[in-house]
Amino acid sequence: MKIKTADLFFEIVVYLFCILLVAFFWRNSFVLTTGVLIASAIIFIKWHRKKDFIYYFVAFFLGPIGEVIAIYFGAWQYIKPLYLIPVWLPFLWGAAGFLLVKISETLSSE
Repeated sequence: MKIKTADLFFEIVVYLFCILLVAFFWRNSFVLTTGVLIASAIIFIKWHRKKDFIYYFVAFFLGPIGEVIAIYFGAWQYIKPLYLIPVWLPFLWGAAGFLLVKISETLSSE
């Protein structure tokens, strides 16, 4: 098995960028939303096959749906939500879900 080191490095860097955005800018929705949109743009510039868009948008929709349900029943809450969730959250779910798939594919490639 030969792992594509450059691909794995790039994928992990973009993933960590998203995590650091949340860690440092969770109080500023505008900056966080802009940063996650930039990360999403980078994702779509590098990967733009039909299945890549499907991976992203499945996570984009299903992740926040689960969060809205959990928030509705009192599991947690966000500051400055648009409707129970902040505006940046679907984009973060899309990016994180997509990148986890890409990292898994890279690690399992032969």
